[in-house]
Amino acid sequence: MKNPTLVRLTSRGFTLVEIAVVLVIIGLLIGGVLRASELMDSSRASTIVSQKSSIQTAFYGFIDRYKMLPGDLTGIQALLIDSKTAPAAAAGDGNVLLDDSPAFFNNLTQAGFLICTPCGSTAVVTAGVVGAAATAATYIPPAAGLKATNSPVNVYSQPLAFYFNTGSTAGSTPVVGGSTAGSISFLGSPSEGGKPLLLTGGGIYSSMLAEIDRKSDDGSPGTGAFRYTDVIAQTATSGVSIFVSASLSSSCFTGAAVPFAWAVNPAGTCQGASTL
Repeated sequence: MKNPTLVRLTSRGFTLVEIAVVLVIIGLLIGGVLRASELMDSSRASTIVSQKSSIQTAFYGFIDRYKMLPGDLTGIQALLIDSKTAPAAAAGDGNVLLDDSPAFFNNLTQAGFLICTPCGSTAVVTAGVVGAAATAATYIPPAAGLKATNSPVNVYSQPLAFYFNTGSTAGSTPVVGGSTAGSISFLGSPSEGGKPLLLTGGGIYSSMLAEIDRKSDDGSPGTGAFRYTDVIAQTATSGVSIFVSASLSSSCFTGAAVPFAWAVNPAGTCQGASTL
C-alpha cells in the first residue's frame, strides 16, 4: 500500500520590500493630511487678515465722509446715514464701548462701507423714520452678548468687536490693561488702552494668531499694530470685568515682560486685537 501524497502547506508573509512600500504610502498619506491642515490654517489666517483690512478701510472711509466716529451716532444721525445724507448734528460722547460695537458695524453697513447681514438686523436697531417727521432709530444694547445675530464673525463663528474708550466723558474710564495676564487690553504701555481696537473674536489658537501676526505685523504678541488681548469680545455690563481669566490668558502667550512670545500649544481660546 502506497503512502498517500503528503501536501506541504506553506504560509507566505510580507517581504521587506512590500512592508517598505506600505510604510512609504502611509507616510505620504500622513504628510498629505498635515499639509492640507497647514494650508487650511494659512487660508484661515489670510481670511482674518483680509477681514481686518476691509473693516479698517470701511472705518476710515466712514470718518472721511461723515467726520464722525461710527458707533457713536444718535438714532437720527444713523437714519441720515441710512439715507446717504451727511449728518449735521454733533456726534455722541466720543467713545465706542463693547455695548456700542454692534452699532459700529451697523453704521458701516448702513453707509455702504461694509457687507454684514446681521449688522442691520432688528437685534441691533429698531427702525425709525427719515424725513420731515423723522423719528430716531433705537440701538438695542446686546444684553445677551455679542454674537452672530448682531455682529460679524471670524472664521470660527466667533463675534468680532470694535472697542474705543478714551475716557472722555464723565464715568467713562478707559481700559488701560497692562502686561499682567488677565488684564491685558493691548500689550504695551497703559496709555495704549485708549486706542481704537478691532478684536479678532475668540476661538483662535495662538499658533494661528502668530501666523496672522507674521502675515500682517512683526510676529510678536507684545509689539506692533497686532497684539494679544484679554478683552472679551462680548458685552460688558456694569461691574463685570471685560477681561478673560489670568490662567486662560497665560495659555496664549509666554513671558512676564516685553518681549512676549506666542504660546506653542494652547487651546483654541485666544484672540488678538489690531489698532485701526
